[in-house]
Amino acid sequence: MWLYLCLISTVLSGFTSIAMKKCSKNNNSITLSLVGMLISDIVYILIGLFFTDVIHSFDIMDLIKIAPLTIIQMLGYVCGILAIKYASVSTVAPIRKGNTVVTLLLGILILKDNLSYIQLFFAAILIVLTILLAKNGDKKSDKSEIKGILFAYGFVVFNGISGFLNKVYINIYESPLIVVFYYALMGAIIVLLYCLFTNRWKYLSLRKISLKRFFLLHSALDLGANLINRFSLIDGQVSTVSVITSSSIIITTLASRFILKEKITWKKYLMILGVFICVLMLAIMKK
Repeated sequence: MWLYLCLISTVLSGFTSIAMKKCSKNNNSITLSLVGMLISDIVYILIGLFFTDVIHSFDIMDLIKIAPLTIIQMLGYVCGILAIKYASVSTVAPIRKGNTVVTLLLGILILKDNLSYIQLFFAAILIVLTILLAKNGDKKSDKSEIKGILFAYGFVVFNGISGFLNKVYINIYESPLIVVFYYALMGAIIVLLYCLFTNRWKYLSLRKISLKRFFLLHSALDLGANLINRFSLIDGQVSTVSVITSSSIIITTLASRFILKEKITWKKYLMILGVFICVLMLAIMKK
């Protein structure tokens, strides 16, 4: 079951960058980050209240324990938005897939995930292909593009660590909904405290965001992908899940071709085929 959830999360994740790219150029990045995080936090809190007994078993210590996950994932979210704002999807997408390497290594070294040599081989090939897939070697980077690339590497570090921490907390609390409740509650508190101390309440206005349909689509896709991904971590190894979800680059690359009209060379189509084969082999070996 975890494998199907993982694949669904992969598809949803593949479209998130496209949706954000459609509205990121015309909006303030602070507004996008704060409103996006607050929307997700509110939805996660409501899900936790309705589908768990957390309201009766609430513990302030659990909120504090999960705070590191909240802070690190929020930093990754902000870096992800800024990366897409300043650089093209085809430049940022392959770099962002480097988060898989971070999660994979942490899963193997700390959680002692068991991967055979053949699985490690296909995982390594998959990671290399996903990083190279959307890379445009002929394109020169201007200052804006370089800024986007730096934020993309920030996303790699923060998102890679948060992917690992999600598995750690799910192992501890067993229910992903409990984890997301405390994660979201701390996230909402941080957003509100930020606005309080910086007096930036105006950035929490959804009305200030143009192309709202793409922003709301991004929020829904990102929320759904993360929630489903957490459920896949109940039974799936974080190292395997992170590698398979990295194949979302296929969706992003193809969508950028047909929606954003970015060109795809025949080499990239061959890489897409290679990614598909690697994911298929990993899925078969994990059944």
